[in-house]
Amino acid sequence: MSEYATNGAMLTCTCGAAPSQLQVTSNTFFSIQGNLAATTNDKAPMVNIKPFGTCTLKPSTGGFLPCIPAPTVWTGFVASVEIGTGNALLQTSTIQCTMGGCISFQNSGQMKPQKIVTSPDSPQIDALERAAIEAIPFCEECEKKEQKKNPEILRIYWMDENGEPRNLSELLPEQSVTVCIDVDDGMSGETIDITINAPEGKTFKDGGNQKKYSNLKVEDDNTAYIDNFTIEYDN
Repeated sequence: MSEYATNGAMLTCTCGAAPSQLQVTSNTFFSIQGNLAATTNDKAPMVNIKPFGTCTLKPSTGGFLPCIPAPTVWTGFVASVEIGTGNALLQTSTIQCTMGGCISFQNSGQMKPQKIVTSPDSPQIDALERAAIEAIPFCEECEKKEQKKNPEILRIYWMDENGEPRNLSELLPEQSVTVCIDVDDGMSGETIDITINAPEGKTFKDGGNQKKYSNLKVEDDNTAYIDNFTIEYDN
């Protein structure tokens, strides 16, 4: 699925001369990566959808007249995800202008979290030191294969509305967030598998004490993401 569209996402119109930014007003409580999620109700001209410079469908003797957007109804939204009285928009959603242009997203507006740098006394560094002490004869090809198969996970966290990283233990039941999994450098394009364990004495709503996620793609920032992650416990 495409990324959810958020406040500040860049919009373009096929008949407009310049891009503009989406302004979300329909939702004031649900954020993704620190930005308010956009809905199908964010379609008011001059409020949610700003002008796109001049309009090629409005020629005049002095050139083209300024754009006055007249959007109709969003298409390509997520019918199964309701936010307030609207449905969530995606980066691939579009809306037609009554003048004839088609308005679409250039990006989702989501802010990717900054990479977390581990300190020299981190558990990862300790693990490397122990591995050096217990090292077996080095095999360069074997090392490459092992690194490709099992990239080192540096941190698992989510970002609050202020853009601060938070541990999964701070996540409230049924709170929906994007989970970030930082891995070591050079793993862009690879996939990883992770297991999230329930806290001691608790079980997840499905009765198990583990959540397993497979084939998560590592993005260019060496981070994999789990969208719409929630935790629900039986007790």
